[in-house]
Amino acid sequence: MKIENEHLTLVVSAYAAEMHSLVVKGDSKEILWQGDPAFWAGRNPILFPIIGSTFDKKIHLFDRIFEMGNHGFARHSEFEFTAATSDSISLRLKDSEATMSQYPFHFELDVKYTLIKNKVLIDYEIINHDDKAMPFSFGLHPAFALDDADSAIVSFPCKEQNATVASNQHLVAMNDAFFATTPTLLIEYPASPYVELVRGDKKIRVGCVGYRWLAFWKKPGAKYLCIEPWHGHTDHGEATTDFYQREGTIVLPPHKTYKTSYFIEIN
Repeated sequence: MKIENEHLTLVVSAYAAEMHSLVVKGDSKEILWQGDPAFWAGRNPILFPIIGSTFDKKIHLFDRIFEMGNHGFARHSEFEFTAATSDSISLRLKDSEATMSQYPFHFELDVKYTLIKNKVLIDYEIINHDDKAMPFSFGLHPAFALDDADSAIVSFPCKEQNATVASNQHLVAMNDAFFATTPTLLIEYPASPYVELVRGDKKIRVGCVGYRWLAFWKKPGAKYLCIEPWHGHTDHGEATTDFYQREGTIVLPPHKTYKTSYFIEIN
């Protein structure tokens, strides 16, 4: 489904509630990576209810073991369109027999895209419809198209404690050489409220306020860069931790709602 305003046109798919296209009016160049199985077929998946995976690729809950794919099931789920205006669109994913076999909780995940001038605001609500506390991780994985594989320059407006960023004077060339030594750059407690990807005459600003981790990733030779705000992360070492106890896990009380958001702004 397509929405637009005087500045932007956005296309959103019901499958995975993903953005499929974002363009500035008057400029046909695509802002978003369009997916290529030769590198990465993904586009900008929602990571729920896990980011990455556990060390043993299993979910440990209630003395039982569940199987779940990398980054969870939202990225492979069909969402329902629930509302739309000329410049906003809302989608919903609810628990089902398929999700309950992986994640034994009754839940609702609502997503809303809103165009505000030259910005896309993306709001998320996760509702625990269960009678027990619900653990989850939640993250975003937007991939932005690059002119070439080595053209990604990322600007950090604030001083970061991360040594890689600090040593580069807050302007980091995230090219193939960079990712050859740092497969994923992961910043905990980012000081910057946003980062900017410099692409030609445009700056793509990605908000990250409130997120404990901010990740950057691309595959060698690929013409994209992922800028990923996360609540939680994949297991970095050997662990068989109960899902409730994993680092960064959000534990939502019964019948409560968790809200988070981020934005993409084109300057």
